[in-house]
Amino acid sequence: MNIQPINFSMNYYALKTFGRQQYSNAWAALSELVANGFDAGADKVHLYINMVDKHNSMIEIIDNGDGMDISDLTTKYSIIGRNRRLENPSDNKAAGRKGIGKLAALYLSDRYQIISVKNRQTTAWEVNVSGKGDTEIPSLEPVNFETLEPICNDIWNAKSRTQGTLIRLLNVDLTRIGERSIEALKQKLSNYFLFDSLDSELYICVVRNSTDEVKFEKVQKQVAFDNMSHIYCSDENLLSINKTDFKVDYVDKMKTRKTLVVERVIDRLPVDVAMAQPGNRINVSGMGTFYGVTKPYSLTGWLGVHASIETGAARENDDRFVRNNYYNPNQLRVYVRNKLANENILSRLGLVGTYANYIEGEISFDILDDNDFEDIATTNRQDFSVVDDRVKLLLDILRGLCRQLLQRRQELADKVNKEKNEGDTTIQSKQKSNFARETHRDLISAGVPPEQADELSFVIANKLQGDYDVKTDYKFFISHASKDRNFTDFISHYLKHRGFYWDKDATKTEIFYSSDGTDITDSTPLADIIKKMILDSNTDILFLTSDYFMRSQYCLFEGGAAWATRAILDYSIVALDYNSIPDFLTNKKSEFSFSTKNKNSFILNEQNYSNLVIVLNRIISHLNKNRQQKGEQEVSLISEPSFDDLVQMKALGKEPKDYMDTDVYTYWQTYVIDQLDNYFES
Repeated sequence: MNIQPINFSMNYYALKTFGRQQYSNAWAALSELVANGFDAGADKVHLYINMVDKHNSMIEIIDNGDGMDISDLTTKYSIIGRNRRLENPSDNKAAGRKGIGKLAALYLSDRYQIISVKNRQTTAWEVNVSGKGDTEIPSLEPVNFETLEPICNDIWNAKSRTQGTLIRLLNVDLTRIGERSIEALKQKLSNYFLFDSLDSELYICVVRNSTDEVKFEKVQKQVAFDNMSHIYCSDENLLSINKTDFKVDYVDKMKTRKTLVVERVIDRLPVDVAMAQPGNRINVSGMGTFYGVTKPYSLTGWLGVHASIETGAARENDDRFVRNNYYNPNQLRVYVRNKLANENILSRLGLVGTYANYIEGEISFDILDDNDFEDIATTNRQDFSVVDDRVKLLLDILRGLCRQLLQRRQELADKVNKEKNEGDTTIQSKQKSNFARETHRDLISAGVPPEQADELSFVIANKLQGDYDVKTDYKFFISHASKDRNFTDFISHYLKHRGFYWDKDATKTEIFYSSDGTDITDSTPLADIIKKMILDSNTDILFLTSDYFMRSQYCLFEGGAAWATRAILDYSIVALDYNSIPDFLTNKKSEFSFSTKNKNSFILNEQNYSNLVIVLNRIISHLNKNRQQKGEQEVSLISEPSFDDLVQMKALGKEPKDYMDTDVYTYWQTYVIDQLDNYFES
């Protein structure tokens, strides 16, 4: 009896199970279909995704590779587990080895079509397993390619195309793909391949709305090289660098953010690195023995350590920096034959320290997928299934390289700390000098003779030891009634124009005033903020008194608190009416006053202007103490006016305003004079 051999076959259930084990998500499956195009010799692959109806999305993958005829489909494509490298052992570029990449199409869709051109001959096929039972065996069914209408006809261009393949996936369910995941697709795909080594390009178009146009964008790596402090590389052409330096921020003793500009260091990959055992070193590239066979191995690519992984600071160095649920800059990606083999091998290196999560890199180590050795990649080629001598070798090399990078990053941190400490020492010295000056002033106010005050202030200041805090945050507070706000607006906006800082956060601002409390974001009650301002000797106070001021319980409380806690010299008064000054403040003595019975009293004549300059210069001098503490440029005082007499002015064709500071005059006109009619009507 002549008994024929029985061949194994793979039914639909086996293919489904196999596909689910290979791919964890749709993007991984798509990357496999793109890789098939590159393996077919394509230098351009176009990926089109139409997800207007997410439940029934449509995907087209177009490549200009070798294409497939009936013979190729029969003897190559349809055979699961075919090792293409056995047919061409000298092909060192092909990423595929197991012959299972085509299962990615079945993972994504129950129905897909293949149109392929080889030697100018076009054939079309369809796989449709929708509704089929698990025991049925899928097949490629021929279809008339002229009845198929690809969405990307302009790119496919069937009439002039001489080779290539188009795969159309129908009824793809992408309902679980969120908007952020869609945005990250380009970045994810850019990580799957080393396009420069492949000499190939990938273009992508995602249509989300029916009104979107079909527009392809090139997929390119977006690595934030300009945020890296130190980089090792086998070839500087792998790096996309726009600046030679980067910035590192730190906060000084005054809680001020400072920036240090540092030159980036780029080195070639070293010849060897230290191993964990003292005195032992290992070559980065060289000869290794695996499974009893000695062969050359080579590690290429780049590794870098970021200056910062805080998004705001990192993006100041490089706006390509991205850190979210879909992209992590703290990755060391391993490639084999230009395709991603391990997304992040850092977790296996056991690195510790402050900057262990600052490392990013892309390295190639093709010995992991050498034709002469066992395939140790998992089915989806996204990890290594076992740890063998090749993997141990790679881990030892990477540990050595990363430790060197971490040491360089620590040296940078030491440099920043040195800069900070030197700056803090300077600030401390300035604080000590300011303390001595203020002590001297207080001693003089207390009636101590100048000679003794000089000596005592010096002795007291020198008694201060170590890291101490003296008066630092100098502020300016305007006590006023809300209906007089146009006058306080003049002062505050002029001071902001000169460079002083106003913020709705009372803990940060240099200039504080609140007409109704709604412009303050601090959670502390307004009354408590004002009380702290009045009691804090670092705060200079201006009382803007008026009839409204006299009627306000809050204003009178502020005045009473100042009277009880401060000397007369520790605050100033501008009265909108002479009779509106509380007796307890200065016994009717003001810096100067206007008259609410006479609009003309608010015009900046020579006397009003001179008085105003005195008040403004007092405020500027007080707030400049913040700049003295920080070693920053102080704001210049307003020049004291020197008016000619009226005859000389007339002869020169000038008016009093021509002798005034332009900014002071303009701000007064805008915030006070232009608002007078409304003010008097109220």
